[in-house]
Amino acid sequence: VVVESTLVSPSKIRPIGTCLMVEGVLKQPSVQGKHAVELKVEKILHIGTVDHDKYPLSRKRLPMDMLRDSAHFRPRTTTVASVMRIRSSLTHATHTFFQNHGFLYVQVPVITTTDSEGFSEKFQVTTLFDKREKEGPKTAKDIEGVNLDILKASIKEKSNKVEELKRSESNREALIAAVQDLRKTNELVSHLESRDKLLQAPSVKTDKVNFSEDFFSRQTYLTVSGRLHLESYACALGNVYSFGPRFRAEKKESSKHAAEMLMVETEIAFSQLEDAMKCADDYFKFLCKWILEDCSKDLEFVSKRIDMTCIDRLQSVISSSFEKITYTEAVKALEKVTEKIFETKLEWGVALTAEHLSYLADEIYKRPVIVYNYPKAVKPFYVRLNDDGNTVAAFDMVVPKGGTVITGSQNEERIDMLNTRIKELGLPREQYEWYLDLRRHGTVKHSGFSFGFDLMVLFTTGLTDVRDAIPFPRSLGKAYN
Repeated sequence: VVVESTLVSPSKIRPIGTCLMVEGVLKQPSVQGKHAVELKVEKILHIGTVDHDKYPLSRKRLPMDMLRDSAHFRPRTTTVASVMRIRSSLTHATHTFFQNHGFLYVQVPVITTTDSEGFSEKFQVTTLFDKREKEGPKTAKDIEGVNLDILKASIKEKSNKVEELKRSESNREALIAAVQDLRKTNELVSHLESRDKLLQAPSVKTDKVNFSEDFFSRQTYLTVSGRLHLESYACALGNVYSFGPRFRAEKKESSKHAAEMLMVETEIAFSQLEDAMKCADDYFKFLCKWILEDCSKDLEFVSKRIDMTCIDRLQSVISSSFEKITYTEAVKALEKVTEKIFETKLEWGVALTAEHLSYLADEIYKRPVIVYNYPKAVKPFYVRLNDDGNTVAAFDMVVPKGGTVITGSQNEERIDMLNTRIKELGLPREQYEWYLDLRRHGTVKHSGFSFGFDLMVLFTTGLTDVRDAIPFPRSLGKAYN
């Protein structure tokens, strides 16, 4: 963009981040350089100035981890802009795939009374504590000049004054004012003490809270998974899918997980495990093919800026078949590994960690892997028990660079089996009565899966941290805007 100094002072438009809207003529560059064309500005319609000393992106090429602290500005960088265009295209591709295959889109609730997995860390939804905060000040420090100890001492003095005025019976108005002052002081001390106790407590035990007074009159959570709710629509309308945020309150740092992540979830009526695995395979390959065709320019940029192998990785998925192995076969393959010591001890019956699964895809098979038939102890209560009585019809799809992007299962349609699992795990039965109703009345065999959409962005671009693939990431200790 070429701007004559007669139109505007160069110092006004030179800082990085300045927004310009101009009219002009596109032509061949007057000086040979890296630009194929130049815009000769004839008219300036808008200038959005920047305070160079305060603008966080004044430096060129900031590391991705530093950009996270300025999530509201980072889409202005070329790297994040490319990633977000790829993300948008993957969203379009997702809806296109399922709509073209006859799936019905269903919005499942974000707030739920049901723990869909039975062992996940959940976010509690409540307005009870908000009410407590509104009842009084947060701490004594929130009131200028107030000290809790001094307030307590003043109560005795004010009580003595009230008693003295009562005895004198000479000034009724002064007595009323003194009584009101004493009452307000007592209330203030009570509020401050209650609030300070709440702040000092390490946690609040939910069994001590009366949730009947809460907004929903019962305990509610941000949803971990929408698959249970999707089942009710699959039993009525056939194949369904959902696409929305899911939440986990896991207090650990991980490059592959955030507190809020987008998930694509499906339920396929009249189907078994093989049908869900086939659908997951087809969907994943469709995304890879779509993004190669729809985002070729952005992929070229990403391959130069982030990961030079990203295009080859997508092409290899399309041209190769997925390796399918049982959990038992996966354990045996990993037990043969001698050149690496895994952080978690490997033995049958223990959940395969992200490290184990990634090693299968990255090192042993060097392509996407589907691991199925897991021990029942490591999968949710609703997964269908296999005939051997020890394993369940569940699977994980693991891809190089992205880790586990899809988890799926055939769900238990037999109410007696489902009742047994709920009892074995000690789950609160009342939470799942509505879910058991689906088995009591017109149940069907069904299967489905959950797809980590944000992890697909990692796989596509080669980014190493999911927080860089999410527009406004939320993670442990981080929720800036």
